[in-house]
Amino acid sequence: MACSFQLILSSIIKVLIACMVIAVICLIDPSYVTAYISINYEIVIIYIFSALTLLYCVVSVILYCILSRNEGRVGTNHSIAEVLFALSQVICWLVVLGVSASVSQRTIIESGENFGWIGALSGFILGSFFLIAVIFILNVINEKILSRERLTRHSESKIGYTAGQSY
Repeated sequence: MACSFQLILSSIIKVLIACMVIAVICLIDPSYVTAYISINYEIVIIYIFSALTLLYCVVSVILYCILSRNEGRVGTNHSIAEVLFALSQVICWLVVLGVSASVSQRTIIESGENFGWIGALSGFILGSFFLIAVIFILNVINEKILSRERLTRHSESKIGYTAGQSY
């Protein structure tokens, strides 16, 4: 069962992300949901994005385990899909960061500290998803653009018309 470096590193980062998302969910006290009508929809947004992130992290780690049983190599389509999903999670957690900053500023006395911590955790989650995206972008660049095998494979076959050559 050989597994590539990208899959191992991404799995470790996703486990850390899942732990941070669980901490975000724990920081949202149920009394905030019922106490303030104006921030009720914002809490729901945080819950939805947290649930989607947990689902994505768990499913992708299971996918990595299945992938490591077969070959353990990361394909181009898998890398591009990981980049797209990671960057979509970046957008989601940017929204959560903005919501938590807004709620923290509005309710500084009652719940400002908890939403400040949610904002800080959102920043760490953002950085983690950027790291995952960079890992898989570098994988695509190394496999498809900078690969010597790919460059030499196309330069060896001289089929077709070449200027100055007689046939």
